This record gives sequence, structure tokens and C-alpha cells, in this order.
Amino acid sequence: MATISSPGLGSGLDINGIVSKLMAVEGRPLTALAAKEASYQAKISAYGAVKSALAGLQGAVNTLKTVGTYTGLTASSSNKEAATASVSGSPTSASYAITVTQLAKHHALRSTDPYTAATNTFTTGTLSIQIGSGTPVDVTIDSSNNTLAGIRDAINAANAGVTASIVNDGTNYRLLLASKTLGSGGAITVSVTDAGSGGTFALGNLASASLATTQNADDAALSINGLSITRSTNTIADAIDGVTLNLTGVGSTTVTVGKNRAAVVAAFDGFVKAFNDAKKQIDSVAKYDTETKKAATLTGDAAMRTIQSRLNQLLFTRVAGFGDIGTLSDLGVRLQKDGTLSLDTAKLTAALNDDALDVKGLMTQTTSGNEGVAVRFANALKSMLETGGLIDSRTQGVNASIKTLQKQYETMQRRLQDIEARYRAKFTALDSTIASLNQTSQYLAQQLANLPKISSNS
Repeated sequence: MATISSPGLGSGLDINGIVSKLMAVEGRPLTALAAKEASYQAKISAYGAVKSALAGLQGAVNTLKTVGTYTGLTASSSNKEAATASVSGSPTSASYAITVTQLAKHHALRSTDPYTAATNTFTTGTLSIQIGSGTPVDVTIDSSNNTLAGIRDAINAANAGVTASIVNDGTNYRLLLASKTLGSGGAITVSVTDAGSGGTFALGNLASASLATTQNADDAALSINGLSITRSTNTIADAIDGVTLNLTGVGSTTVTVGKNRAAVVAAFDGFVKAFNDAKKQIDSVAKYDTETKKAATLTGDAAMRTIQSRLNQLLFTRVAGFGDIGTLSDLGVRLQKDGTLSLDTAKLTAALNDDALDVKGLMTQTTSGNEGVAVRFANALKSMLETGGLIDSRTQGVNASIKTLQKQYETMQRRLQDIEARYRAKFTALDSTIASLNQTSQYLAQQLANLPKISSNS
């Protein structure tokens, strides 16, 4: 009997197709497990998105609960064309009348001889350049650099505390020297040792006595509340304790040091935006869509309901002991119809400007049982976000379910492999049986065909 080398060859049955269809039925539970795992993975992603949004809200809340947010000072100037101001330490709240009569300037000199080109040559020798009372720097002028351009380059290369340049004034070329140091301490002194030979123009005429002043080495001069002071710089950090002045021009201004209310308003604005972002993120994964009649990934999830309820509760919880203010709404934070917040900056600013209202205490108080608004928010968010907290516990539970599903999936895959093997064994045996019967049938047909025929005449 011939050996069957392919399933169904002996019987004509499509064994592979039959087994495939049978296994499709057997594998339906496997498909269901895969779909269930996909739904769990979607929940993990949704929890992660909510956690990220709440972390953003936590950062904004931490700013609101920080005492320094409300006690920080800022410095402002009424006339920025005279001076600007910034806080650089721990100043005292006060106002200062400032009059700037002179800005500090860089000393500048120019040559007076009528040079006609940057290639004009000079006698050789040495330029000695001194800035203020500093150590002189010698610049050697020899046959390699005794042109006007060569002298400029040699001075700049010497790092003598000046910047040398050449300017054509329309008639002659001028060598310009500008001090790198502001004020009287940056005054330039040039002395020359002239060899007397080597070029057309005298190197000695580049000494200070032969140079014209184009800008004096002035110190800054100003008065603060009538007290006259001078400095060699236009950035003054040692006149008003904790305040840096930047002189910008001659004129008068009032510098005021006071509470940084803009920073507080910005902190509240950041909180409102972060709260709205968190609400929108929670809605996107947990809200039931009444129009499409479809549930979101976490619709009905207990953790989402708890988070939403707790955040809304915190918005209306009153802090006792602060008179006319006790909730966020008293500071201009309003709940809108869609559940998001808006900020009335005018109302908040008015509260900040009212010395009778303790906005700082309302937000930052740590008294047990009567914590400030920001402190309560911070505590609630911590319990939601910390390891072992509300979201982490839910995430761990879903991850545990995924691991269980994966084990079930692997077990079912092995069982299906065994089932498929049994199906193939049975159909292969059937194929062999049918093939054997077909051969027997063919043999009997041949034998019957060879039997003697009975004649009708006998």
C-alpha cells in the first residue's frame, strides 16, 4: 500500500482547511482574552494620562502653598529712561527718589595727525598703554607692524585694556582708542619711546599729549533721596540694600520696592490653568458621551469618581478665621458651568492690595483641621499621586489582572496546540482508512470485471 505524504492526498479531503476552521472555533476564547488585555492596557494609559495632569496641578498648588510666593518683593521704576531696578537681595519695602545727572562712560581718544591711508608708515619704537592706575602694557612697533593698521592690530593683540580701531572721518584716517573699563578708573594714558626712523609719521604723536579726547572717563553721578553718590559703573548694586540699579540716562525716577503681587497673580493663574487641564483630562477618559451613547475607558471607575469629587469639594471648603475671605471664590477663582475655573484678576488684585485681608494665610496656613486652601489641595493630591496612593493602587491592580490574563493566554495556547495535534492525528488516520478502502474498492472492481460472463444461449 502506498504511503500518503500530504494530508488528504489519499482521501481527497481538505484536512488543512477542516482543521483550520475547527481551530478558529476553538480559539475564540483566546481572542476574547486578547481583547480583554487590550482594554486593561487602555486603562493603564488612561491612568497615566490622569496622573500626569494631576502632577501638573500639584506643581501649581505647591507654588500657591509656598509662603515665599506672597512675601517676595519686586522693584519698579517710574521712568525707565533714567533707571531700571531689580531685587538682588532682601530689601525693605520703600520708595526712593533718584536723579541721574551723569552716566559712567568709557574714556576714548583719537589721533590728530592727518593720516591718508591705513597703510601709512610710522617710525618704530614702543607704545606704553596704562589704564587708570594699573600696570602699563608695552606694545612693540617694528618693521613688521609699523603701519596704521599694523599699530591697531598690535594694540588689540596686546590685551592692554583698550580697543583700537581705524575710522575714516571723510578727510583723514583716525586711530581710535576706547577703554574697556567704565568711569575714571578706565582713563587711558599712552606714553611713547620713538626710535625716530623707519616710516613717514612720528610714532611719538600717538602719545596722550598728541591725542584728542572724544569721550571723557566720567563716573556715574546720581542722588538717592537727596544723597549724592558717584560710581564708576552704570550698574549699581551697593547703593540701596538688596536693590540693583541700572542707570540708563540723565533724568529722574522713583524706584519703589514692594510686594510682588504680579507673581501671586501668576501663581493663581497657573493653578486655574492646571486645574482645568486636569479636569479636561479626567473627563476625556471617564465621562460618558450622551450624544454618541459611548462610555470612555474609565467611565464608572471608582478612582475617577473619588478624584473628581475630592477636587470639587476642595474648591468650596471654607478656611475659618480669615474674616471676609475663606474660599477660592472670595479671591476671584470662579467655577464655571462646564466645571472649569476662571480667574477674576481684578478681584484677586484688590484682595492682595487690601492689608486687612490675609491672602497668604488663607492659602498657606498649616493648622491641623483648618489648613489653608493650597495646603489642603497639596495633601489631597499627594494621596492621589504617591506610591501606594489612589492611582498607583488602581494601576497595580490592573497590572496584576494583565499578568493573570497573560498566564491564561499562554495556558490556552498550549491547550490549543494539543487540540490541533489531536485533530490532525484523527484526520490523518481517517485519510489513511479512506485511502485503504478506496484501494480495496478498486481491487474488487477489477476482479469483478474479470469474472467469466454467463451466456444467454447456454
